[in-house]
Formats: sequence, structure tokens, C-alpha cells
Amino acid sequence: MSPGPAALRPQRLRVFPDHSADPVWADDGMVDLDRLPVSARLRDALRAWAREWERLLGPAYVVREKDAYAAWLEAGRRHARDLEAELGRGWSVEYTAD
Repeated sequence: MSPGPAALRPQRLRVFPDHSADPVWADDGMVDLDRLPVSARLRDALRAWAREWERLLGPAYVVREKDAYAAWLEAGRRHARDLEAELGRGWSVEYTAD
């Protein structure tokens, strides 16, 4: 059985998307958002943000909508700041999607 959210220790995390994955990463791989002590609103927003990346790039990995992509990048920065704020003291969150 995997440890619950309380078992996670403060650490450095990075926010960036990948196909079919939660967009938060630690040094040892993807972090399951359900294991982080953050609000459901933020978990949902991060997952929607990752899905939007897949839509914006499409199968060819080419940005098709420049304005929408710029708005997506800014939303990611905001989500990373919110993640760090909700996690609190000891956690560090970097945004590396752009």
C-alpha cells in the first residue's frame, strides 16, 4: 500500500506537462496529485492544464494557437505559485513548462 499524503516530506517539485500524466514532478518521477496535501480545486486545475497542453500541441507537437498557448503558459505559472502556497513551508515549486 502506498503512503498517504502525510508521508510526503517537503521537497523540490517541478510543474510541467507530459502525456497522460499528472503535471507535478519530483527528482524521482511523477507525483500523484492525489497524494499531495492540496485542495481538490488545485488538483483539478493542474490536471485540466495538462490536458489543455495535449490539446494545444496535438499529435505533431506543434503549437497551433499562439494566443491560447501564451494563456496556457501563464496559467501554469499561476498554478505553480498556488501549489507552493498550498503546500506551505519547506516545499519548493519550480515552473519549467516554458
